[in-house]
Amino acid sequence: MNQINVNPGREPVEAVDTSGDRSTAAGINLITVLIVLAVLAVIAWYLFTGPLHLGAGSGSSTTNINVNPAPTSVQVNVPSQPNAPAPASNTGTGNTGTGSSGSTGSTSGSTGSTGTNP
Repeated sequence: MNQINVNPGREPVEAVDTSGDRSTAAGINLITVLIVLAVLAVIAWYLFTGPLHLGAGSGSSTTNINVNPAPTSVQVNVPSQPNAPAPASNTGTGNTGTGSSGSTGSTSGSTGSTGTNP
């Protein structure tokens, strides 16, 4: 007789981790991956826009600089002498008059002066 008796034993019990260690480790790993990706993105951005500039055709670019030289001669215009003032047109004389002084009865006159109005 070929008979094999298999006695089923207890079913294996899966241990459930209730301490939260696995979820904490998974969170730390996710944050680490995000930080590494951000650093790689910054490095790639720097290579394409920074001083190295690994863009297409970077070796064939030329820079043209046009410099205009300063003029060699300088002309100085000397101002002419100012015009002489116009002759005075008001040449009238001042008041002339006679007056008496005290009891002596002598008369004296004064003559006006000519002047120009500025």
